[in-house]
Parts: sequence; C-alpha cells; structure tokens
Amino acid sequence: MLPATGLVVLLATAWTPPRSPAVACTTRRHAAPRAETPYRSDNDYDYFKRPKQVTVTLEKPLGAVLEGCSPAGVRVEALQDGGSAATTGLLKKGDRLLTIQGSDVATASFDAVMEMLVDAPPEVELGVTRTVIVRRPRVVAPPPTLVVDGVASEAVSGTILRTAVIGTGATLYRSLKAKMSNCGGAGQCSTCWVNVVDGMDNLSPRTDAEERKGKKKPATYRMSCQAFLNGDVSIEIPS
Repeated sequence: MLPATGLVVLLATAWTPPRSPAVACTTRRHAAPRAETPYRSDNDYDYFKRPKQVTVTLEKPLGAVLEGCSPAGVRVEALQDGGSAATTGLLKKGDRLLTIQGSDVATASFDAVMEMLVDAPPEVELGVTRTVIVRRPRVVAPPPTLVVDGVASEAVSGTILRTAVIGTGATLYRSLKAKMSNCGGAGQCSTCWVNVVDGMDNLSPRTDAEERKGKKKPATYRMSCQAFLNGDVSIEIPS
C-alpha cells in the first residue's frame, strides 16, 4: 500500500479508489470494417475524432485524479484546482497514460503506475494519448459508380459493397450452395467474393476476416460484405 501522504502530494487531494469495474479505455482492434464518418458536420466542415499522442512535463503535485482502466492501464478521471495539470492545461481529462519518465505504462496496473508517479522526480515527464477533434472542409462529391459485370449503376458512398451489388439487381450468389449457405453479410461464410477489375483503392482496407478466409484467393478478390464502397469501382462476380 502507498502512504496516504504520498497520494496527497501527488494528486493535491485525497485519492478516492477507482470505480469497480474499472473503465474500459484500452484500444481494441475491430475485425469488421468501419466507415470513416464524421461525428458531426455543419455547412462548411466535417468533424472527426482522432487519437493523438503527446508528451508533457509537469511539476508535482500534478492535481490529477487517476482511474484504472480495464483490463489494464490508467486514465485521467479529473483535474484538481491548484495542481500543475489544471494550471498549465497540459493534461486533459480522459488522457490515458502511455509512459512515465520514458517507461511504458500503457498496460501497467493502477498500483504500479501510482508507485512510479510517487517515486518520480519533482518534474515528471508523461506520455499520454488523447482524443482530438480534426476539422475538414466539407466536399460534396458525386455519387460513385459501381460497375457489375459491365453494367454501370449509381451507388451510395460508404455503403457495404455487398449491399451495393445486391442493390443493382445483380445476382451475387450464383450457385445453389452459395444461395443456401450464405451468412447474410455477417462475414462468417465465404460465398460473397468478387473480382475487383478497377477501383481497388476506392474500397476500404482488407479486414481480418478477409485475410483469414482469402489466403488462397487472387489478390484482386474482395469479400464484398467486408468492404466499404468509397468511390468508383468495377467488379466481376465469379461464376
């Protein structure tokens, strides 16, 4: 156990144990594709949330109330008046600690992080990751064109390729086995592959499911339920 006096000096306030269960604030990898969409827009700009890593140097007491993450790691739950974090504005609520004095603490336990902060010098260097808002001018692009087996149709940008193909009226599942066994776009079967003739760069990156199920497929093949349509694309549906 850390001495109470150490916590008071570090946080500029008596520390309250983190809520149980701890907050889930670690980065998770998503197997399914995700469209890049703004969290809000106005007439002139789209606004996106982005992770950003920064390094700050603060004097103790920090005046930061810390909270354990699940399954590991520590984040800033609040800032206290009078501490260097609030005074300088360098540390933000929600920041997740990545390093202390250059040592990796991204997956460290709460107790280990507290020990390191108490033992740190009067000026402590912290590496953190935080969410920032990025503003981009709105660009109204024409709708993409989807060509399926030589037949062109207008599509909606950001649509899953499988949905767009079916929306053209084309027959995506051509064999009886594919018709009976397809998973409806959940990424569980392997029946909705298409050959991309042109416009591969206008599809979202391959997902884990595609990499796993398409090891023996040609490089031009995409699992249509796993790809977002972001521009003009021409495909062929294998027989």
